Amino acid sequence: MSTPRPIARMLNAYIEAIYFTETGDIDQPSAEVEISTTDSSRAHLDCRTFKWALDGLPTHLAPADLDSLWEQIGHDLWLTRNGQGAGFWDRPELYGKNQAAILTAMARAMGRHEVTFD
Repeated sequence: MSTPRPIARMLNAYIEAIYFTETGDIDQPSAEVEISTTDSSRAHLDCRTFKWALDGLPTHLAPADLDSLWEQIGHDLWLTRNGQGAGFWDRPELYGKNQAAILTAMARAMGRHEVTFD
């Protein structure tokens, strides 16, 4: 069995993070609700864009061992861009201190996103 491509791994974790922060609590939709088609497509585009930008970083600025980090990157991308109280900046042991700061700046530059559900 082959390992899913990095973008698929990243996207799955990104969407899991959306459901973790945006559903299931008081005044939030049920965890069984479906993410809107528009936001599902946007999640894919945002993950691809972030990966493309990350791939363009010079080697010394990118996190080491990216292959083992794609799920965490997807998760932290959602948390960081939306100010959820954890994210890239909170995990220098995974990314490296300077790399965590760079990833944080990249995610915040994408801006916050309010997801919609069907």
